[in-house]
Amino acid sequence: MKSFATAFIFAALPAFAAVTAHAADGPKSVALVRAMRTDEISAATLKFAFLNGEMVNSFGNTKASCVRRVPYSDFTAPWARVVDTVLSPKEIEEALVFYQSDAGVKFINGMLRRMREHQGKDTVLPEIPGKEDFTDAQKAEISKFSSSAIGRKVMGKDLIASPAAVEAGSEMGRKIAQTCGK
Repeated sequence: MKSFATAFIFAALPAFAAVTAHAADGPKSVALVRAMRTDEISAATLKFAFLNGEMVNSFGNTKASCVRRVPYSDFTAPWARVVDTVLSPKEIEEALVFYQSDAGVKFINGMLRRMREHQGKDTVLPEIPGKEDFTDAQKAEISKFSSSAIGRKVMGKDLIASPAAVEAGSEMGRKIAQTCGK
């Protein structure tokens, strides 16, 4: 067993180095993923699907306690690659400005609250204290961004339904199944 673990670690080092190098090459895409909390949302959504048995046909049975422990940070680098594939550096910068603004942070927090409420007691989404309380200026900023070309691209299906996103989701599903399989 020890030799398998050692071999696995050495086999995984090049992949880890590649992911680390990619993250270093695209710090803006990593920052955007974190600002949008895409990695947290993706991890929580996939974990929720595993925990509710929706992934059994595709990936088999998994241990719930293991699935719950999968860190969202495992999703950061794959989502940064998706962002780099779908968005130009200028688009990443523009989106980052919005999502790091007060309006952008409130927008994401509100979305997380609504998703958490929708998923109910079995959710693994983080609890976001407070409530949605937007100023008129923040509402205008959200409206302006969401109706812009980059806003439609980021908030629409261009990003989350892209071939790169579908592959990243499949990759993470396989990783959770391999790590947490019974």
